Amino acid sequence: TLKGKYEMSKIRSLSLSIGLLALAGAVSAQDASYPDHNKIDNEDQIDRPDELAQASTTPHEKSAAELSKELTSPNTPLATLNLKQIYTKFDGDLPGAGDQSSLTTLFQPVFPFPLDDSGTTNLFVRPAFTYVTRQPVFNPDTGSFENKSGWADVGFDVAFGRTYDSGLQLIAGIQGTIPTNTDVSGGQWRLGPEFAAFKIFENKSFLAVFPQHQWDVGGDDYDYSTTGLELFGGFILDDGWTVFTDSKWFYDWEADQATLPINLTVSKVVKFGRLPLKIDAGVDYFAESNDDFGQDWAITIKIAPVVPNFINNWFSR
Repeated sequence: TLKGKYEMSKIRSLSLSIGLLALAGAVSAQDASYPDHNKIDNEDQIDRPDELAQASTTPHEKSAAELSKELTSPNTPLATLNLKQIYTKFDGDLPGAGDQSSLTTLFQPVFPFPLDDSGTTNLFVRPAFTYVTRQPVFNPDTGSFENKSGWADVGFDVAFGRTYDSGLQLIAGIQGTIPTNTDVSGGQWRLGPEFAAFKIFENKSFLAVFPQHQWDVGGDDYDYSTTGLELFGGFILDDGWTVFTDSKWFYDWEADQATLPINLTVSKVVKFGRLPLKIDAGVDYFAESNDDFGQDWAITIKIAPVVPNFINNWFSR
């Protein structure tokens, strides 16, 4: 039956996710068995024990330009506290859709766990906590929108990353969703694989792709199957500046609906005393979204203090 086939697809997704973790762990273990690996001192990445020690304990000693370059890396051992504010404007065919907007605040602490003494192999366990101040929801009974608020579902990922002397970085793991069962919750447990490939080039440009997928594995009884593709690329400029695109595309297989934003972001690393801050300002234009009610454009402001990795330092004692 169709239901049976769908259940089998969810089982295969769990098997694939576990397989990716096992593969990444095996690669990490294999790399660690070769003491001569990573002898090349690549100035574009942290790849020596003294550099890792500085990143873990005194990241403020790095210059803004060094931090800007390193924070571009998805496999950096630097610890950050990411606070993001997103304002989204909507449009669509439903009455009043063009008058709607949402405001969302996201907090994601990132404390990598280096698995070698060079900082080139890392384990990431990254939760993301989101509070929705205003989310418009259409009420078909009244024919109008109502604003909902509350804690949204908690996103997370568990991944292994590996950086190579060439500048290539590979990351594999699982990502998921934990329902909060509030007015802005999807009400489902979700899980699926993720992968990332990143490369920084000699001209200080960089390019990355982040494919991912999630299925529902529990909770409310409706089908969920969504593929994501994050396209990330840009240029590292002087004095801690970075200009890049970070477009996060999604395709909902159940609704046969694509969401395709086009992003442009400017980033700057500044220092307030001994505290480095990475500040992003970005804008998204949604070239494709739901015709009835979907995103039109969005503005994102992110502040990310760079802090000592006290969690890993505590475990390493």
